[in-house]
Amino acid sequence: MKIEEVSPESFVKLTREFDKLVDDNETGSILCMVYQKGKLAYCNKFGWKDKKKNIPIEFDDIFRIYSMTKPIICLAALILYDEGKFNLDDPLEKYLPEYKSLKVLKSYNEETGEVELEEAKEKITIKNLFTHTSGLSYGFYPGVPIDKLYGEKFGFKGEHRIKSVLESLQQLDFLEEFSKSLATLPLAFEPGSHLWYAWGIDILGLLIEKLTGKRLDVFLKESIFDKLGMKDTDFYVPDEKQNRFAKAYTKDNERNLVEVEGNIVEGFYSKPKFLSGGAGLVSTLKDYFKFCLMMLNDGKYNDVQVVSKEVINLMTSNHLPNGKEYLDMQLYKFEDPEIIKRNEGFGFGLGVIVKIAENMLKSGIGDYGWGGAFDTIFRIDPMNEVIFIVLTQYCPVDNNWIAPIETPAVSDLVYDALGVYTNKE
Repeated sequence: MKIEEVSPESFVKLTREFDKLVDDNETGSILCMVYQKGKLAYCNKFGWKDKKKNIPIEFDDIFRIYSMTKPIICLAALILYDEGKFNLDDPLEKYLPEYKSLKVLKSYNEETGEVELEEAKEKITIKNLFTHTSGLSYGFYPGVPIDKLYGEKFGFKGEHRIKSVLESLQQLDFLEEFSKSLATLPLAFEPGSHLWYAWGIDILGLLIEKLTGKRLDVFLKESIFDKLGMKDTDFYVPDEKQNRFAKAYTKDNERNLVEVEGNIVEGFYSKPKFLSGGAGLVSTLKDYFKFCLMMLNDGKYNDVQVVSKEVINLMTSNHLPNGKEYLDMQLYKFEDPEIIKRNEGFGFGLGVIVKIAENMLKSGIGDYGWGGAFDTIFRIDPMNEVIFIVLTQYCPVDNNWIAPIETPAVSDLVYDALGVYTNKE
């Protein structure tokens, strides 16, 4: 399918919203596409690939997709699952022995830094990696005891560590060495008891390497990218494509929109040692759409069956224990009523959040997707045969993760424009 501008009158509110975000300097660029029942319903571009040089964004420009990497890695792992290479309930230590004899953080003394540990009663399973229920963390929040230890271990700095953690992706060692370092830290909780966003999908990437004997980028290319024609998706941007690499922006202390500098830019100019399955890929609108279309079509793209329908169903079903919701499983409970409302009615699959009950989104039950740290979004709604993708490059300024484009607002505008209403009044 050709990616070109399609902007019918029914989408005028969505167009105005994105125009305003760029005009008000809330972000530098936006690409958005909406697909419904076999055709492109909407596709538009806003803003600048390079605002300083007045170079407009184009549909084939390359974006850092960060955590939208995760569903791709999860699917790659499930290809191996489908081949009988592992079981979801296998203990991780079966393949990565560094995860034997883990300990759980029982207490942390803020004044002395002294920690009290206890032996973990449960083993981390491979499913725990998919669902962020392993007890591992990311280290984003220095006010959280476990994340203080992550900061000390990996050199994450500052009160607001988003940028520091993202910059580490191009500085960390090979996956195997990283995993061994990670395994020396205590767990935040007993595996399976809570949900806490973590490096688990990166460890899943290492598992793929162990099971295949191939580096992660090679396996992804052979098993997914070549089959879908995802020619611009990789862990770095080669020289010949760097003129298509979109600039990233954030806000300074005076709330002015400024270009992000440092490793978040320069680190993508060459292949890193650390192939981050959790947040390392760059991609384009067309490439990621191909991935989404394959998912919507039960694992098939054109005449190629990339994975079985059963794998897609498995990946997009709720895998939280006892049918729990995403909100119920969080290690630290949300207090903001708006955040609570936004998270109601979702479970979690194998790498994607899944709508399991009527909630504030107008999509159908079974709608699933995820986002990326630089305000990228994708959603796939099998009931209504809808895909929508939004790409921008905005780095949040703090750990509140406030971004100019949010899924509920975009979803409302998309479904209003399509005239699709699935929620019960």
